[in-house]
This record gives sequence, structure tokens and C-alpha cells, in this order.
Amino acid sequence: MRKSLIYFLFIFSIYSCMEPSLPKQHAYPRIDLPKHVYQLWQSDGVPYSFEKPVYSIMQSDTAGSNWYNLTYLPFDATLHLSYKTFKNSLELDTLIHDSRNLVYKHTVKASDIIDGEITDSNGRSGMYFLIDGETATPYNFYLTDNKSKFFRGALYFNSYTTIDSIGPVVDFIKQDIGQMIRSFKFE
Repeated sequence: MRKSLIYFLFIFSIYSCMEPSLPKQHAYPRIDLPKHVYQLWQSDGVPYSFEKPVYSIMQSDTAGSNWYNLTYLPFDATLHLSYKTFKNSLELDTLIHDSRNLVYKHTVKASDIIDGEITDSNGRSGMYFLIDGETATPYNFYLTDNKSKFFRGALYFNSYTTIDSIGPVVDFIKQDIGQMIRSFKFE
């Protein structure tokens, strides 16, 4: 009987120390956001310049002349930047129309699209588009000098994400894009 009691206590102590198997709660990884610090980006032969974040890198895009990708390494995101020239107001209208069409293709998944005008005292104008919902791109914009130059940007994340997991990152990058637009100059 004594052996049985010892055996029972031994087995009981083993099972009593085990934690119950419970499912883990869904969570998102912690994201440490760097401080907003900018440096002037300009390159020989490129007809524009702007301040870019120091924690991003510019890479040439072979899709077009003076096209670049501003890559946010800490967030696995890319701001695709394209540049085109136009000769008349009809070509400018076409570029603007194409930009709007690219944005509004996301209405299938977007819960809301907020747009706003960009203007400054140098005759530069444009629009920005904030796209809410589970879309491929949460932010788009374009700028023009209204004479011959057109610049467009579209933010994409390089892997599948959900808006609630990247919301703080999108808000962070929006501030960077705002600084880019404020400091942007056509050469």
C-alpha cells in the first residue's frame, strides 16, 4: 500500500505541475519606430529633389527614366516613385486621370478613399489619396509643376498585411511622405 501511495503521489505531482494547454491569443509584433530624420536626396540628371528619411534607401527602378523606389527597410515597404514629362494640358489631364484610376481600382477592397489637394506658392499642385481598408496601397499622391513635369508616388508593403497590424507604420510613413511633398522641388 505504501508503494501505491508513493507511486500515486509521484504521478499526481507530475500532472499537477503541468499547465493546461490553452490557445495563445492573437497578437502583433512590436514595432519600434525610428525618429523622423531627413536628408536631401538629389542625383545627377534627375529633374527633382526632396528630403527623404535616413532609414530608407533609394533604388533605381528600370520601369522608366527617373523612376525610383524608396525602400523602408525596417517596415518591408516601398514607395514607388515615377516621373513623366508632358507637352500640353491634354497630356497632363491624361496623367491625372490615370493616377486617379489607379487609386480607384482599390474600391473593391477599400472602405474609404480620402483625397486632398496639394498646392504651394511656387505653382506646384497635386493630390494625395488615403485609402482605408484591406487594400494593396494605403497612400498615393501626385505632384506637377503644371508646365511639363509630373511626379507620382504609391506606397506598397512587400508582404501581405492587415490594416490593423500596420496602422501605426502607415501613420508613421505618412509623416515622411508629407515631408517629402513639402520639400519637393522640380529642377
